[in-house]
Amino acid sequence: MKKFLLKLFYFSIPLLILLIIVTILYIKRDIYQDFAPFQNDKMRYRPHRLGDISTKKLLVSTTQYNSFILGSSRSVSLYACYMQQKIKNSSFFQYGNWIETIGGIDARLKLIDSLGYEIDNVVIYFDTDHTFFEEGKCYDDDHYLLSKKNKLCYFFLHFKNFMPPQLNLEKIKILLNYKSDYFFRPNSELDFLTNDQGHICSDSILAKYGNSKLDSSQIKEIDALVESGFFYEREKTTQYKEIQISDSEKNILLDIKAIFQKHKTNYYIIISPLYDQLKFNIEDMNTIQEIFGNRVYDFSGINSYTNNVYNYIPERNHFRNYISKFMIDSIFQEESY
Repeated sequence: MKKFLLKLFYFSIPLLILLIIVTILYIKRDIYQDFAPFQNDKMRYRPHRLGDISTKKLLVSTTQYNSFILGSSRSVSLYACYMQQKIKNSSFFQYGNWIETIGGIDARLKLIDSLGYEIDNVVIYFDTDHTFFEEGKCYDDDHYLLSKKNKLCYFFLHFKNFMPPQLNLEKIKILLNYKSDYFFRPNSELDFLTNDQGHICSDSILAKYGNSKLDSSQIKEIDALVESGFFYEREKTTQYKEIQISDSEKNILLDIKAIFQKHKTNYYIIISPLYDQLKFNIEDMNTIQEIFGNRVYDFSGINSYTNNVYNYIPERNHFRNYISKFMIDSIFQEESY
């Protein structure tokens, strides 16, 4: 027994050394920005939830935001700096998240409210595929103030992503501060004020925002994906999703509406134009419209946006940024009559 325990001890030494080294590097790199005072720099690790890093930014910001963009990564294509041009006296914060749920949106609005921000204007993207996924719960790996998870559990959840068996070559590169593939180390810019992702707001960025002209290489890439069947043929008649909105999710929608009523919020609910052209089930759509009234703008289904395959980036799940500009422009044009 003594020999066995001794062998076990010697066997454990390399693993313990590895654990100590990984832990030191992990804390030093502060990949999730959990330890040192928050720095508004580029995202260091793509699987890091955008909503988490945005929450950290909001918590230390001194900007008096009064307007917010919420929703999945598709909502990130709506530039906060452009919305500030559309709505006078607005100070927008881009608060989108990866694969956002209705519970995540609700949690963000409640946090914004608790921090004392005015909520004068809100744009929310609803997606027919993810918004009401799994009872619409806020994700466990989102910020602990949103998920309501224990703070230590939240830190550990991040840490274990860099521990065996999840530790891989790309993550080792990150820990050693070596170049890694884009998926793991995108160095994606976050605008200091608006939190827009992928660009720093400027007049030149805004001037190019509505440019829908693709270059020849982009067109060839989409053409090849159409030819391969990746961009598949859709049904010729309108198709609907199965019923998704549960009683608990309806209550979440009512919570969101109550926050809007409290702040007398000017809000826009945009149903995004996904490639599959599926629309919300009629019963779900009735629920959404019953709660949010004529502030719901449905761009899903068969229309000029979704019919054009070139409006989507090659991975097919996201439409190009200019589509968000076109949608918001059409909404404001409709309101001006």
